[in-house]
Amino acid sequence: MVKIIITLLLCTILYSCSAPYYRLADGRKVIKSKYKNIKYFDANIFNEIDVNFLYKKVDYYMADKNYKKLRDIGKDVERSIQFYKNGRVRFFSFGYTDPNPEITGGRGIIYKKNGKIKIDTQFANQSGDIFKGTYSVKIEGDYIFLLDDNFLVPGSEYICFVYKKSDEKVPEEWKKYNADW
Repeated sequence: MVKIIITLLLCTILYSCSAPYYRLADGRKVIKSKYKNIKYFDANIFNEIDVNFLYKKVDYYMADKNYKKLRDIGKDVERSIQFYKNGRVRFFSFGYTDPNPEITGGRGIIYKKNGKIKIDTQFANQSGDIFKGTYSVKIEGDYIFLLDDNFLVPGSEYICFVYKKSDEKVPEEWKKYNADW
């Protein structure tokens, strides 16, 4: 009974946190409001991330708060990230890519706050509601680790995505589109 009450409470909280959105041309929802933490964007982040290349997901696992792999969690869909010089980030999945960010791609921003790199982006629950969430970021050479730190509780496990700089450059055509979310 207690588990049911807690589950209902969590669902209610997540639903109430749902952000206003609009739909892209491909039908996907994206958050309508601006990301407030963009004021913490630090261009020096791009000394370690090359905005001229896409980053492709190469691993997906449960980790501790230090990004250490604890266990595999199965298969995941193909994912990629595009970084923009102005601190905006676009996420692709399921093979949906288009040069125009108004056609496809999840929104996000990258910034540094209190000495730590973070990415704010959009998450969705199983009901299709979208809300803002945060990844903690660790960069090691050509690898970027994203740790879902939205429910950091000591002793817990967290989803960690590992992306690697691909050989695929961001096409020049893509760079003509404005990323201002």
